[in-house]
Amino acid sequence: MIDYHVVRSTRRKTLSLQVKQGKVLVRAPHFVDDNYISNLVANKSAWLRKKIAEQAQVGQQSCQFKQGDKLLLLGETVRLQVSFAKKSTVFLSTSANLVHSSQPSEHTDACAELHVILPYRYQDPAMAAQQPKVIKKYLEHYLKQQALELFPEKVERFSELTQLRPKSIKIRQYSARWGSCNNRKELSFNYLMMMLPDEVINYVVIHELCHLRFLNHSADFWNLVEEYCPDYLQMKLWLKVNQAKLPWRLP
Repeated sequence: MIDYHVVRSTRRKTLSLQVKQGKVLVRAPHFVDDNYISNLVANKSAWLRKKIAEQAQVGQQSCQFKQGDKLLLLGETVRLQVSFAKKSTVFLSTSANLVHSSQPSEHTDACAELHVILPYRYQDPAMAAQQPKVIKKYLEHYLKQQALELFPEKVERFSELTQLRPKSIKIRQYSARWGSCNNRKELSFNYLMMMLPDEVINYVVIHELCHLRFLNHSADFWNLVEEYCPDYLQMKLWLKVNQAKLPWRLP
């Protein structure tokens, strides 16, 4: 029998099954019988085990924030190179030639290198346990700085194309979304989008700009998205297929 956790709500009208970080979560209305939930989990056990296995595999492949690990930058695989110096910094190898592609790079022999230079004090064995958290922090700062340069340019370009202009743009890290638009015409973008291919970033920007006209996901909204991003379905598929490969948390 698969272990699961039930979260009940008086507001919920439907029952749902989720697998998050390898654990099964059942969201249920308060009136649903325990036996019904147990039978549902049993009936869906094959699907649930498949999802648990998929997430376990992703977890094994995820970035541990240490020397030699791989992550995506603009859709291309880069290898982390960690070293130590008096002054800390992060930079991409000047010889790296990232190709903006909708297909993640699978070439392991010709990886670009993303260098993380840590202060000398982290060479001390007593500080070794802190290295992953520090590397993660430095990478987040690097990705945010790259996003602050790239995303406003894209918003300006596609605002000119669509004639849809936001009142403001925010760039920060979000746990569960790539971008958002509110009724005050303010756009927000996740700087972790720097891991996505360039054309997928374009799609997210266009998607949020189109929300300035339609603050919903109606047919009119998707027709407008398609007008400026004809291959948006491919971009949505890329996110669906690859999003699980982009975890950004310490194991």
